[in-house]
Amino acid sequence: MGLAGTEMRRAKLRFGLLTGAVSLLVFLVLLLTTLSNALVSSLVGALEGLQTDGVVYADSARDNIVASRLPAETTQEVAAVPGVARTAGIGTFTSNAELAGELTEVQVFGYEASGPGAPSGLDSGRLPEAPGEAAVDGGGVAIGDTVSLEPGGTELTVVGTVRGAQFNALPTAYVLLDTYAAAVEAANPGLPFVPINAVAFDVSEGEDPAAVAAAVTDSVDGVTGYSLDEAVALIPGIASISQSFGILVGLTFVIGIVVIGFFFLILTVQKMKAFTLLRAIGTSTARLAGSVALQITAVVLIASAIALVLTLLAVQGLNTGIPVSLEPSLVIGTIVAVLVFSLAAGLLSIRRIARIDPATAVGAR
Repeated sequence: MGLAGTEMRRAKLRFGLLTGAVSLLVFLVLLLTTLSNALVSSLVGALEGLQTDGVVYADSARDNIVASRLPAETTQEVAAVPGVARTAGIGTFTSNAELAGELTEVQVFGYEASGPGAPSGLDSGRLPEAPGEAAVDGGGVAIGDTVSLEPGGTELTVVGTVRGAQFNALPTAYVLLDTYAAAVEAANPGLPFVPINAVAFDVSEGEDPAAVAAAVTDSVDGVTGYSLDEAVALIPGIASISQSFGILVGLTFVIGIVVIGFFFLILTVQKMKAFTLLRAIGTSTARLAGSVALQITAVVLIASAIALVLTLLAVQGLNTGIPVSLEPSLVIGTIVAVLVFSLAAGLLSIRRIARIDPATAVGAR
């Protein structure tokens, strides 16, 4: 640490400016990725978090669960397909509702407690076990609150809260399928029957969900089967959102690596005479290269710490209307990636050091 630390102490402004620039770039990577994950989760978290291997929609739904309408007996038809172990209906609709004293839109999901398709991501309390109960993600509700759906006047008692399980960026309430049916009938008097939107299915042990989904499509008239991953990926707009944020994050990441690489390359070129003298008095190439690597590591780690603080402050101050949280795995992965690629970029400087001829320091050549 001797050479590296001494130089960093003597050139505080130079390394301070680099650290500040890198911290801003890491901050942008963390913030953009966090916002991207939060936005996608708020749009598809409900579907992504279903505890099921696959789902079945009406073939006229255009890959959208909201546009799908199926009769309840479709559940039994899907259950008869080879490779399907369990099935259950899923219903969903959008309704006006009073949440935490405010009138807003809410997405309601109905599921069967004993079958596939139950939500995941329980944050507190429990999932519904009786009619009229709901577990809610978003809307500022707490356990014990009442959610009043309009029209129809159906009242739901909040018995649990879930996280990362919203749909269409709306507060999302999970209820038993019977409660869902009662709410639909209350809002639509005289409805001949209450349709379901999808059939959730689990596959038998050893079966491939995508293959079973294809078998369902072939065996049951008027439906299309999907593995859960396929259903999430096909939701309209998700691919373009992920791609747009991915490009922004990728460009920011590349810019950061280029900045670090060229900074240390220029610094190395400026210090070539000093490095040559050090080589002439016996300092090894490995030691000089190690000093560069230590400086890169120190800059990246200090910058990452600053970026982490900035990101936490930004996340706490955001008022986006969707749940935003900074995942530890994202922080660790980003810091490790920046450090590894920065050290790789530093090889340009190390290569210049390795090519130094000590004899030039004393005029032998």
